[in-house]
Amino acid sequence: MAAVTDLELTIFYLLTFWCFLHVARLGGGRSDRAQLAMAGSFVLALVSKEQALTLPFLATAYEHFYRDDRAETTLVQKFWRYGFLWMLGAAYLLFRVRFFGSLAPVLQISNLTWYQTALSAVTLVGQYCAKLLWPVHLCAFYVFRRSTTFLDPRFLAGLAVMIIGAVLFAVLWRRARVASYALLWFLVTLGPVLNPRWMAANVFAERYLYLPSVGFCWLVAWGWVKLWERAAQQPPLKRQVLVAALSLVAALYVIRAVTRNPDWHDDVRLYTVTLASSPNSYHIRNNLGTVYWRQGRIDAAEQEWRKALELSPRNVIFINNLGLVFAHRKQYADATAYFQRSMRYKPNYTDAHLNLGNVYEELGQHADAELQFRAAVALSPLNVDARNKLGKLYLDSGRLREAEEQFRRSVASEPNWTAYAGLGDIYVRWNDGARAEQSYRRALELQPYESRVHFSLGAFYVSAGRGAEAIREYQMGLETDPANPEARASLEKLKSDVHKTPNLMRGASNWRE
Repeated sequence: MAAVTDLELTIFYLLTFWCFLHVARLGGGRSDRAQLAMAGSFVLALVSKEQALTLPFLATAYEHFYRDDRAETTLVQKFWRYGFLWMLGAAYLLFRVRFFGSLAPVLQISNLTWYQTALSAVTLVGQYCAKLLWPVHLCAFYVFRRSTTFLDPRFLAGLAVMIIGAVLFAVLWRRARVASYALLWFLVTLGPVLNPRWMAANVFAERYLYLPSVGFCWLVAWGWVKLWERAAQQPPLKRQVLVAALSLVAALYVIRAVTRNPDWHDDVRLYTVTLASSPNSYHIRNNLGTVYWRQGRIDAAEQEWRKALELSPRNVIFINNLGLVFAHRKQYADATAYFQRSMRYKPNYTDAHLNLGNVYEELGQHADAELQFRAAVALSPLNVDARNKLGKLYLDSGRLREAEEQFRRSVASEPNWTAYAGLGDIYVRWNDGARAEQSYRRALELQPYESRVHFSLGAFYVSAGRGAEAIREYQMGLETDPANPEARASLEKLKSDVHKTPNLMRGASNWRE
């Protein structure tokens, strides 16, 4: 799923550039229709990923140094061909700064100096070129190792690649200028992912090559055409060798893709394969532990989370997850210690407050639980779990107005069955039959198989004298929770009462509206 944005970016980026090429008309004119399409596609590229901001630079360079009519057009004519890209880019930056603070509001690797950042950027260039040319040992997560000295062999390799690229660019600029644009494309589109300070945990990722690889493919295609044209002047065997070589390379790439596909069969396989080639990928260990947790394999989850924590001792997510393990085992003292440790490292970590509140609630320390739930809500006002937890605590405490407010804010953030069920319980206590039934029905629209809501709605119908509807709700709830003794007893009693009082089956409501 993480790679979808890179694919979207590449598609709309190329579409925008294609429209840009068609903006120009003979004689220096421009196509307004192509320009409108270019602007629309560029907006889609911008909202796909931030790297789209590199396109105005490439368009400007192409217009001034590569376009066939560059000598016949004026600066104004050139500007009107790519000017909309710059204006839309500026508008996007203003929007981004206004609502998000900046392009990268949080430094991901804050202890990385600018000297190390520069060295690491050169290293990354070499790594990306190596992976592009020789796609073996593929991995879903590469552990980033910073370059701290210019004597680092990885830095020297990257520097050598850049020198070779610069020499190749100079040669192509003199002999085949249009081909040099492919190198410019590659470097400019790769540039935004070369700063490890603002990258996510996966500083180096194969998917970051999707867009830059277009330039590589252009250059290879250009080189192939030149070889093919030259081979036309040689004996036929020369072209046959070229075809065989191309077929072999294509077959190898296809085989590599096909052999890689099974690694994506499911989460467990992907994570285990990744860890086999990159055992220190602590984020992948955490993900594998999360999969085990959801499968109910608690011990396996704990093992992965402990290994992840050994690799990254201050990671609040791993600490919080281990707290969940002890809370599940009802070892509340250990769970509390982990949650509090997580909050010490990151006081504004919502999940730790929420999970610690759950522990306090289990222990009957309702005041402490309320404090943690309120902190979680304050930190993440749109978090429906935090709202629902606080609302449930208020509901159980009889503070119905406060509970209603939390549930209403929860569904305002995101419609969810838990909040609607809570609202239904509140309205039942207020004898507000219409809103109670409406809330329960809304909850079942979102979660048709939630037995608790069926049972609550069934109890409401019993109180309202709507026996037939009550029986139906209890039966539907028991389909997913057949062992529920209270619901089964209520259903048997209801059937017995209906047998004695047939009027209950008419469904007439005597609930006070």
